[in-house]
Order: sequence, then C-alpha cells, then structure tokens
Amino acid sequence: MKNVLFTTTALVAFAGAATAASHGGGATVEFSGELTAGYNDVIEGGLFWEADLDLSVSVDLGDSVTATLSTEIMDTDGNDEITDVDATVEIAYTGDRLSASLTFGDLGDEGASEYFYADRDGLVRDVENHDGDQDVRALIEMGSFGVALGCSDVQNGTCDDGMNVGLGATFGSIKLGVGFDEAIAGGQPRALGVSADATFGAFTVGVSYIDLGATLFVSDEIDTNDGDDTVVGGGGTVAGPIIIENAYAIELGYEISSALSASAYFAANGFAGNAYGVGVDYTAGALTISAYFDQTVDQGFQGTDGTDVDGDGTHTGYSFGIDSDQAFGLDVAYAVNDQLTANAGVKFLDETSDRAGVADTSATNFYVGIDYAVNDNISVTVSYADADEISGPEYKDGISAFITATF
Repeated sequence: MKNVLFTTTALVAFAGAATAASHGGGATVEFSGELTAGYNDVIEGGLFWEADLDLSVSVDLGDSVTATLSTEIMDTDGNDEITDVDATVEIAYTGDRLSASLTFGDLGDEGASEYFYADRDGLVRDVENHDGDQDVRALIEMGSFGVALGCSDVQNGTCDDGMNVGLGATFGSIKLGVGFDEAIAGGQPRALGVSADATFGAFTVGVSYIDLGATLFVSDEIDTNDGDDTVVGGGGTVAGPIIIENAYAIELGYEISSALSASAYFAANGFAGNAYGVGVDYTAGALTISAYFDQTVDQGFQGTDGTDVDGDGTHTGYSFGIDSDQAFGLDVAYAVNDQLTANAGVKFLDETSDRAGVADTSATNFYVGIDYAVNDNISVTVSYADADEISGPEYKDGISAFITATF
C-alpha cells in the first residue's frame, strides 16, 4: 500500500465525488470514509493528514439472503500508514418472523457474548476479554428473542480463545441480556454477565452483574509480590495469580423536562474498588450545557520487561496497583447558526495511585474551538486545547486548524 498525499483541493474534490455506488449483476459496491488535512502543533508537530477509506460489497443472493464484504482500503493517522486492515464477511437472511446471520472477521464490540449483554460505565471488566479480527458469530433473532454463538480467534479451524454465547429477550420496555465468554487462552478469565434495562416513562434504569472468578496475569518475567523480591522468568511464561471478584453496576437516567436531563451510575468492582458518576445536560435554544463528575478506577500492572519497578535496582518485572481518577467537567456549545458552532469546556482532574513509584497528580485543562459546516460533507475546525481529547468535541492538544471531508 502506497502513501498518498491529498492536497486540500484534491481533498474537497474527492469528497464531493466519492459517494459512489455501482450496481451490476445483483451487486452493490459502496465507498465511504473520511479525509482530514491541516495543522496541529503538539500532537502532529505541524502539517498533517489523515485518511480512512472503506469498501462495502453487497450481493443479493435471492430468497431474502444477502452476502456482504466490508473492509478498510486505507487507514492513516498522523501521516503514518496503518497496515492492519481488517475484513468482515457476513451472510444474512431476513424474514418476516426470523432473521439469521453468520459473520466472520473483526466484530468490534458485537461478539456473541456482548451482543445482548449491556456493559456499564465504571465496570473494570466486560464479558468479552479479547479483541481479535478472526472471530465468528452466528446470530438468530425471532421476534423478541435472540441467541448468538461465537468462536474467538479462529486458527486452523479451532477456537483458540474459546467459545462465547449470548442470549437476549425483550418484554415490552424491558430488555434482558446474557453473555458468556469461555476465554481459555492468554490467562484471561471466563466471564458470565447478566443485564437488564427498562424504561418507565421519563425514567430509565440499567443493571448489570458479571461473574469473573479468577484471572491470571501472564508474562515472561513477573515479580509475584510475595515478599522475597525475586523474579521468575527465563524462558516460557509464568502466571502471577490475581483474584478478580464479581462486579455489578447500575445506571439511572431521568428526563426532567424536554430541556433538562440527569444521569448517574455506580459500579462495584470488588478488589479494584468502586466507580461512580453523575451528569446533567441542559439545552436552551442554541445553547447546550453539560456538567459531569466521575470517579473511575483501573487495575493492572506497572512496568514492562526491562523496567526496575520497585526502584531497588535489582530486578525487572511488574507490580500490581490500582489507579483512581476523579474528574469534574463542564462543556458548553452554542450554535451561532445552522453552520457555525462554538465550543468551550474545562476539566478538573485528580489522579491517585497505590502503584509503587507513581505520584499523585492534579490538573486543570480547558479547550475552545469553532466548527464550521461548509455543507453536509465538509467541515472546518479551528481550536485550542491544553490537553488531548479533554471531553466534548475532543479536540487535539495544542493549536489546530484543519478541514474534514466525509463521504
């Protein structure tokens, strides 16, 4: 794959002409993507361009059966070419009472175990503990019920990372989901999750429970933190046992009026600690204001092979720890007209950690920017942010000015 440099003129011209579809022999070919060119002084170090070009080919096989191939043709980020291009193939049947599909490739966040199960803010783990590009999912949906069966990381006709299953049902305004991931490889735990979502007028509630059991962290070199200050390694892999307790979470939402809504969540992650947050959104004509508070937790290992984790100069390895972040933010957007929107926001962040050698930090970050929609496909952005992707529109860190074309 060769690098291609799009000038701004070519960028705009291509965006206007690239929404192309050809129909012949029962096949539909569609191109879609996004092209960006401009300037950023911090993240990109000056002039930059980004391009994402996707291809979708769909064939009508008759009798309500279609075959679809979706793949990336080109994906670049910050002038660097990304060569990891994933393809997804699906054969689907759509009937009056039943729909079914068989999908192979990169399933993203729609593997069998997580297809019906609903994840929640604040949960450290999910029911699918891998992200491969060689997964298989068979799906059948009959009215209000559905079942999915998956195979993770298909190699030589076998499921290297185990099987995963999903079940779903809808009863009026109540949705139920179940997900199970065998996850037998890479030291990942098997996971079983159950979720329920319901709407009662202006009030919404979602609850999830996940049973993770125990997991093993696998590395070529691990300090097991047993007090003897030794490292096990030298060929092969060694598992350091870390117990992950069961977890549950609840999300609440309430539409106070057509202009004002509120939300909250709480997650109990067992050994990893609790996470919670609240948010409020208010709209008055062209003005939108969002405020939020989050306390999130993250668990894992600090250090990599070749790093002196505990600072004693005697070995390399990993140390287990928990990070806790408390963030309060305010985002404001004002639509000057149908084309021009002004954005501003601020975020106050406190980070604490019990990892060895990791200092607590505090920061106050803000952003300002304007987005101008030239038309439905082309937009221009000018912004300044003193941190990367703070919140809201998630502007790049630094001074930015760029044009984006989508098609």
